[in-house]
Amino acid sequence: MPAAATHGPAGRRRNRLARAFALVLAALVLSVPAAVAWAQQGRVALVLGNGAYRSVPRLANPGQDAQGMAQTLRGIGFQVELVRDATRAQIEEALRRFGRAADGAEIALFFYAGHGMQVGGENYLMPVDARVADARDIDYELIALPLVTRAMERARVRILILDACRDNPLAAQIRGLSGTRSVGRGLARIEQVDLGTLVAFATSPGAVALDGAGRNSPFTAALLQHLPTPGLEIRQVMTRVRASVVQETGGQQIPWDNSSLITEVVLRPGAGGAVAAAPPPAPRPAPEPAQPQRLAAPGGQPAPPPAATPAAPAALPSAAAGFAGARAVAAERQIPLPAALPAPTQPRSTSGLGRFLGAWGGRTMWNQLGREVLLIVLAVDENAGTAEVLLAGNLGNPGTFSDGLSPGFERARARYQFGKLVWTDSAGERYEVSPLLAGDGLELVQTRSLASPRQSGAQARTHLPRIE
Repeated sequence: MPAAATHGPAGRRRNRLARAFALVLAALVLSVPAAVAWAQQGRVALVLGNGAYRSVPRLANPGQDAQGMAQTLRGIGFQVELVRDATRAQIEEALRRFGRAADGAEIALFFYAGHGMQVGGENYLMPVDARVADARDIDYELIALPLVTRAMERARVRILILDACRDNPLAAQIRGLSGTRSVGRGLARIEQVDLGTLVAFATSPGAVALDGAGRNSPFTAALLQHLPTPGLEIRQVMTRVRASVVQETGGQQIPWDNSSLITEVVLRPGAGGAVAAAPPPAPRPAPEPAQPQRLAAPGGQPAPPPAATPAAPAALPSAAAGFAGARAVAAERQIPLPAALPAPTQPRSTSGLGRFLGAWGGRTMWNQLGREVLLIVLAVDENAGTAEVLLAGNLGNPGTFSDGLSPGFERARARYQFGKLVWTDSAGERYEVSPLLAGDGLELVQTRSLASPRQSGAQARTHLPRIE
């Protein structure tokens, strides 16, 4: 009978199977929220934007920068705490919460927009209630960057993004500073970071970033554009960000980063591992004729421009797409270039001035300069024995021939003498470029000006392979 069948051996087996199935189903259902919570905990971010300062001029963009970053990071799987216009006490509390969330996390990311400063080579972030009148106030009013890095130290991967290189409003009012604890421009270079860390700055060390005239700063606007790109590794993200900022600011601002990552970090995986192509740069209006930016100035300050700028050769079209290979090398090695470069129109030759045409630099066999440079020979005039050249370099390494030199570029007219290109820059330093005896490369020799305070008359050489 049907009623009796449910109590027989077969019925009991069916009941046990039904109960087991129900338990498995319940476990699966209960595990879904736990899995979601774990995924969120795997990527944590603290986003801080300070603009409403009480004792120094306010900044218009940090609040909007932070809002945009928080929204973008949430969209790519981060659990985000957004803090805006925070006092020192509020920042300390936020860092305490961030440290707990970062413990064991896959990725911990910290973003800051606002005023920052370097004192004695150490970097500090500025709360909105900071009042610094004396050097002794610095440790009690500002937030030292190591406090942030310690909060993140238990995460597997740590990413710090600092849009904090605006001009320091406190430099002129702090008393009691000394030679060992002085205020510098922008933020200081971080020489060493813990393994598994990337630190990104809005501009090169010792330089000042732009707050921007739009809704976001140039740096944050580029981050918002490139961070969500599917399949892009974080160092590729920063390369694209750097290129966008250089393009937007006409080479005035060059984002910088230090990395000790030992694995690839992809913030938004792409379908099938594909990486989206970089979007083309937005067209910029043709720049007005202007004095060239100084290639390298002692102390990080631009040197006065020369009294007269040589006229560009005739019949060279203005094309921002010129020298694409050189631009790629420049972006990778953090070397600034003008927003627009004329596309080459003259054919290269194997002798005379024509052999110099093109772009030179990149991976070298030897380099005594202590910085990497790019040389672009834009045009030559065989009859006049001259060449239009552009020389660009990145940050000079401390303790080297280029110690104290900031990233920059300068355009000049070189003379062709005894098989070499020779010119003197606006600071009086002499450059000689000659072809190597073997291979398609050049040797560049830089000689210090006798008026230079740094090793007057000293020389350094570097090898420049052809790029294009």
